[in-house]
Amino acid sequence: MSSFVRAGWQLAFPGTSLLGRPGGVRAGRRLSTLPRLAAATLAVPLGVLLAGCAGQVSVALPGKAAARSPARLADQPGIRQQVLAAYAGYWIASDEALNTGSAGRARQILARYAPASAVPALIRAFRQDWARHAVTDGSPVPHVLSIGIRNGRATVHDCIDLSHAGLRNASTGRIFPHSFGSPRANYYASLVRQDGRWLVSNILPVEAQCAP
Repeated sequence: MSSFVRAGWQLAFPGTSLLGRPGGVRAGRRLSTLPRLAAATLAVPLGVLLAGCAGQVSVALPGKAAARSPARLADQPGIRQQVLAAYAGYWIASDEALNTGSAGRARQILARYAPASAVPALIRAFRQDWARHAVTDGSPVPHVLSIGIRNGRATVHDCIDLSHAGLRNASTGRIFPHSFGSPRANYYASLVRQDGRWLVSNILPVEAQCAP
């Protein structure tokens, strides 16, 4: 994972500086896997990734009265899939951005998945990994437990497996110690709707255990 994940950033983009240590709301080291996830999943169609995640989503069916309420319209399957696609895409993009080794190219990639205000911090986190020639190794496995949507905002609860997502030195091929995360990393991601697109605005790890 990128350092940014370890650092316990409030935006789930990779970058060794942001890599949070396992456990703790401080940013979750698994976020560091973001860069790796993107790189490792570049060859995997997003549709396939989403198909796997979609099977993990658990959403209670609303009662008849709730189904008729306008406030529940955001719970339609189509909207949930959009949120899930944005969340999954963010992890992929973060890995891809890290692996570019270029601030300019990374900004272009991240702009589609994170608010503009969050990109500078993500780039700063990436720079720490770039300084040590780090690239992603492996990929995380999402296990989305629930998705909540209301008034243009969404929350994704994920018990993600980061044990197969780490960082390696692009020059030597050596794996960076402690760059892999927990097999059951408990994360909550916040998304906002901007200009017709869902963007990941924040990702926070929690110490409580989770089960996929």
